[in-house]
Amino acid sequence: MISDADDRTRLQAALDSLTDALENHLEACLARTGEADVAVQSAYTALRHAAAAYDDLLFELRDEVTPWEFPEGPHVDVEYEDADAEPEAVGVFVRRDYDIAETGELLRAGREAYGELYPAQPEQAAVADVTHAGRALYQLLHAYGVDGLDQRAESAGLQPRGGTVWVQELTDTDTDSLVDEPFGVIDDEMLIYRLDEVVERDDEA
Repeated sequence: MISDADDRTRLQAALDSLTDALENHLEACLARTGEADVAVQSAYTALRHAAAAYDDLLFELRDEVTPWEFPEGPHVDVEYEDADAEPEAVGVFVRRDYDIAETGELLRAGREAYGELYPAQPEQAAVADVTHAGRALYQLLHAYGVDGLDQRAESAGLQPRGGTVWVQELTDTDTDSLVDEPFGVIDDEMLIYRLDEVVERDDEA
């Protein structure tokens, strides 16, 4: 029979892992270098797993729960990591896919973004500017950036499909292609780190 002391040891170990994950997540956020920072995403994933593990163990051993909820989020996989890489320059390539579920909501969100960018303009100006999905996305990205768009996706009528982040070593020639051919330099043999997020849709589950 498992003793209270055994339970305490297991719970304390899970709690220690959780507090370590919280500290690592905070440090990653404070050191964030830009949108889709791979260190932040990795720390977030580790924190989520540590919190869920503590919650599960607490329920298993003591029939108690934490106040946290763990909705089914995207499936996150670190597809590749080269711990020995020592690049002098890197490129961070980000792809995020969405279904346009509600065009009306997307237009509304785009007009709200326009209003934040140009608060002195009348509401009619936003309506005249944002007349289609592409323009709405432009204004959302202009106002909030890639991460801000992702955070507002569902309220803006977008349904996330998933995404991927690639970190790749760049050569001197690669860095010259930033404007003319930004994604033409992608080469999986130069890959340093890859993180995939796949959202399981209801019709695929």
